Amino acid sequence: MNVFGKSLFQPEYRILKKAFEEQLPKEAIVRLFDNETEIMNLNISLIKHLEEIAKNQTDRSDIECKFFDSASDVPDPNDLSLEKKNLMVFDDLLLQRQNKCAAYYTRGRHTDVDSFYLAQNYLKLPRQTIRENANFVCLFPQDMRNINHIYSDHISSDVAKDEFRTLGKTAWNKRHGCVVIHLTIKKDNGKYRVCLDTFYMPNWILKKAG
Repeated sequence: MNVFGKSLFQPEYRILKKAFEEQLPKEAIVRLFDNETEIMNLNISLIKHLEEIAKNQTDRSDIECKFFDSASDVPDPNDLSLEKKNLMVFDDLLLQRQNKCAAYYTRGRHTDVDSFYLAQNYLKLPRQTIRENANFVCLFPQDMRNINHIYSDHISSDVAKDEFRTLGKTAWNKRHGCVVIHLTIKKDNGKYRVCLDTFYMPNWILKKAG
């Protein structure tokens, strides 16, 4: 797993980095973030709490995680091992040159790497390299300009605009809710979802994913 971003000083990334350094398994890391509020209410530093967990943890993860804040340090997708499952996360990079990010979206699939791009503005993402090579789009609350462009790019042939806006409101009323668009499958087979587990079906039927 590799993370390239300009906000690696944020507590979430510091915790994540420390957790992987301690070789905590994925399940333990998820539980750590699930309990964040409780831990903070007890005035216990998450890093300290993480170290205590690591001392008592018998299972160790073999996931290697690297963090980069400079594009020059990010490996080319062709340099990643084909013997491993590779994940690349790009975060908070809209003001940076997009060459490295674009390389992963245009060539990464040939080297078995999945890429995630976290961005505040859909329109600022390069269209021909990143937007048109994405398989999933996860939308958190958006302004109308971005909604209109997302609708035009991916949705207009399937769903009326008012319907799509209603779907957005339904998703965003949930805590951490998002609209998920799976771009490689048909509209009646889970293309549209509220979060990851609830399918949007025609005639406004929401069905839990089986």
